Parts: sequence; C-alpha cells; structure tokens
Amino acid sequence: MTVKFGIDISYHQGTIDWEQVKKSGIQFVIMRAGYANTIDAKFTEYARNCTRLDIPFGVYWFSYALNEEMARKEARTCLGTIAPWKLSYPVCFDFEYASVDYAKKNGVNLTSEQIGNIAKAFLEEIEKSGYYAMNYTNHDFILKGFAKLTSRFDTWYARWTDQPSPGFDCGIWQYSSTGKIPGISTQVDLDVAYKDYPSIIISKKEDYKEEQENKENIKKLIQNIRANLNELEKLI
Repeated sequence: MTVKFGIDISYHQGTIDWEQVKKSGIQFVIMRAGYANTIDAKFTEYARNCTRLDIPFGVYWFSYALNEEMARKEARTCLGTIAPWKLSYPVCFDFEYASVDYAKKNGVNLTSEQIGNIAKAFLEEIEKSGYYAMNYTNHDFILKGFAKLTSRFDTWYARWTDQPSPGFDCGIWQYSSTGKIPGISTQVDLDVAYKDYPSIIISKKEDYKEEQENKENIKKLIQNIRANLNELEKLI
C-alpha cells in the first residue's frame, strides 16, 4: 500500500516559504482552488510555487451550493480555475457545516438526500472533464447523505485523532488540524494518502484522451456516412 504524507491549505496559511516546505519532506499538497464561485486569493501563488518546486498537488472546492445546478456551476468555475495547471492529486468537493448553515440562512433546509445529490452533481461534472474526483467528508456527513458516494468516488476523510488509522476506508485521511510545518507560520491540516494518485491520474488521463479520440473518430465516421448518403440521394 502506498503511504504519502501531505498537507491541505487555503489563503488562511498566508505567505508560505515553499523551499522550507519542500525540505520538510511533504510529499503532496491539497490546496483550496476556491469557494462558491470565487477563486481562493492564494491559489495561483500556491499553484505556481508547487509547480516550480515539483511538489505534487490537487485541489478542493468549498461549496455553498443550494441545489444540484448551483453545484454544477461551482464545478465549472473550479474547472476554469484549475485548467492552466497540472494536477497530480484529485479535485475534491468540500461541503461542510458552514455550507448547511449558509443554506438555512437562505431559506433552504437541505435533506440528506439533497446533500448527497449536490455532491454527486459537482463530482460528476469534474469527472466528465477527465479529472479524478474525490469527496471530502467526515463521519457525521457520511450519515448526512454521503454514504452512497463512498462506493462511487474516493473519500478524503477528516478524523482528527491520535489513532494510527482513520477507522474508515478512504483514499486520503486528514488526521490533524494542528500540524506544524517549516515554512508555514500557521497551524495546518495534515494528511496521509493511501493511493499512488499521481500514477493513477496519469493512467486516467490517458484513458480519457483515448476515449475522446474514439468519440471524435466516431463523429467523423458518421459525417462521412451522411456525406456519402447525400451523394447517393443525388443519383436517385
């Protein structure tokens, strides 16, 4: 089993000394690309530095979606934000207590089924574009509608504990929110990845490219058939 250690960050971590982070032995980073339909203020800076220092990274998008269509819109904003960058880790959907509170303030009391459908809509939109989609959650939200997603998408599981394992089958385990990493002045979330996502994602991209090429070839074949039929009709 692959085990790699990483961190997840957002603009809250401020200015980061990325050379120090690299030297600390961190093997991957999951950074917030944005929230709702807004890009994280530090995303471009963080992505540029990880790219420069060859630190593998993925992203998460914090959702304030009230329904499936809003979730799809968030996903499209996320896709536009990450398009210039090479991601070696998943694109993660993040729906938490603040998301539920926001919905209530806007007169929407989300059911467990609705929460699950919102996550599914976002993740499927991400997946359609060839990215590796992952759902961020904890035990409470597994009970609040994400249980059905665990067999469909990998789980990034939050459980802050001193125990040696998350106690749940997941692709990434966020095991602490109070980590200290050289180069970062604030506390930071600590993670363990149990899959070799860079290798998996390379393979997935190759499969996606082949699938798109096959679709394009089929379209051309149909166009040729139609053109030939048109020519035959002229002869009748």
